[in-house]
Amino acid sequence: MCDAELIKSSTDSNPGSSNISRTKTFGTMFLWSLCVLALLHMSSSCSVVNQICTSLKAVQDEIVNIHNVFRREVVPTASNMLKMNWSEEVAVSAQNWANTCAMAHGPSSSRMLGTYEMGENLLRSSKLIPWTNVVTAWHNEVANYNYPTGSANGKPIGHYTQVIWFSSYEVGCGVAKCGSDYFYDCQYYRAGNYKGVPPYSLGEPCSACPQACDNKLCTNPCPYINTYANCPDLKKDGPCSDYLKQWCPAHCFCTTEIIPAN
Repeated sequence: MCDAELIKSSTDSNPGSSNISRTKTFGTMFLWSLCVLALLHMSSSCSVVNQICTSLKAVQDEIVNIHNVFRREVVPTASNMLKMNWSEEVAVSAQNWANTCAMAHGPSSSRMLGTYEMGENLLRSSKLIPWTNVVTAWHNEVANYNYPTGSANGKPIGHYTQVIWFSSYEVGCGVAKCGSDYFYDCQYYRAGNYKGVPPYSLGEPCSACPQACDNKLCTNPCPYINTYANCPDLKKDGPCSDYLKQWCPAHCFCTTEIIPAN
């Protein structure tokens, strides 16, 4: 049997989002899973067996698919859940941190995409386990979650809410063999787990994106990032000024797209 430990979910708020901070969820849970036995096969991009090496398209697809299964099956249903996609840029960042074998979250600089701080889920395992099991371990915190208020019992929920955060639409992951353990890392663009913000909006699947829907998931993310947390309120005052377009581009230019919390 394999001993896998979830590492506390991701950390501080993004620069420029001073009015919103990501939740800090602490605690440890253990997952016992069937181990996969395989011959070691070295690759140029990762030093683990092919079954979990994220440079392989099949592994990337596995990670994306299990995320999307969980995202389209949230209860209650989500009106604005974006479809998850693989990002090579995000994967490079995740693999770089996995290679440190830190077995913990690093500084903000360890999960930056340009000037944007990404979300992150981590797991440490004493044995090799497939990525489906890893993401499922994070998702299992659903048992502790009560929509939209948060933890129903004081136990961790941050890994679950990051997996199903509505506006996280790109994921990249890495894994490293660290002594006798394996260190799994997935990073997310855009980040989830903003304090006081539910992980998605309640409603019929795709009701927020009727013209951009793929099997209950929206396919129209807003590519812009607001600088201010109160952009929705500022936009309500009328048309966007040049100043507002500079600091609140998401709410100025995205009229039909799904706009992230930030």
